Amino acid sequence: MSFRLKVLALAAILVLAFAAGYSSAQNPTLKTVMRDKLVNAQQLLEAVVTADYAAIDRGTNALSRISETEIATWQVGASPEYRKQAMSFVHSVQGIHDAAAKHDIEAVLAEYTALVSSCTRCHAHVRSLRTVSFEAPLSAKRRS
Repeated sequence: MSFRLKVLALAAILVLAFAAGYSSAQNPTLKTVMRDKLVNAQQLLEAVVTADYAAIDRGTNALSRISETEIATWQVGASPEYRKQAMSFVHSVQGIHDAAAKHDIEAVLAEYTALVSSCTRCHAHVRSLRTVSFEAPLSAKRRS
């Protein structure tokens, strides 16, 4: 297995690990969309590894549809970093699609790696927004 494929496999494992920890705090609709993105990204990985350009085309079309829906419904009020990562994801999907149309597997692989990176960065950003406090709420302190 080449170094690039090993990196790609590791990236896929990381996406799965992050998705498992991330999904429990999501609302059902968002959880479903993120699961759909993950399943499609996994199928796309298989297509990339096997250089199945027809399957890459189907995978990028599916991810584009999911992303368009996500951006249209959740971009309002989204943080600039979220918007940046969402657009990075969309650009990577388009880059995969364009490279596959040229049957350029190296460019497909580079764009897929960028896609996984955008997922990882976005999930890290969302996790960083969550804060945990071990202090009692102010109202509870007043009662003491």
